[in-house]
Amino acid sequence: MAIFLSACGYLPIASYTQKVLGDSVYVKLIVNLPNPENSVQFKDILNKAVISRFQNKLASQKDADSIITIEITKVTDTSIATNEQGFTTFYRATVFVTFTYTNKKGMSKTFDNSGYYDYAVSLENPLITYNNRYYGINQAIEQTIDKFITQVSYQGK
Repeated sequence: MAIFLSACGYLPIASYTQKVLGDSVYVKLIVNLPNPENSVQFKDILNKAVISRFQNKLASQKDADSIITIEITKVTDTSIATNEQGFTTFYRATVFVTFTYTNKKGMSKTFDNSGYYDYAVSLENPLITYNNRYYGINQAIEQTIDKFITQVSYQGK
């Protein structure tokens, strides 16, 4: 019976984040004009994380316990590999984002995060390069969201 009642003390990350964010969240997007498609995708990815990883519900801005404001502040593309002729064959997309949450308790915190992803260049078809870059930016955004989730859960510890 004593073994049954004692526990290891493990709590899921959602329990820590709910201490900070409450039960409902509104995600506010500030669009990055050079990358509007990725900005919208950023909001969609974070909305999914709020539901699946924070285990919160999405709400309107006036009904939410917390408001998370997100913004892609900068995207850089750095050449990381070239072919024999000197043309770039691989780029690294680095994404810089800002997360700010404000809750009804009056707490507010800002986190600046970055993530990166390497993508291939097609010298024959620029559309392939565009799609690879778009995918790479989204993968880098997911890294920043993982960091943000860790940072918010630490605040609730």
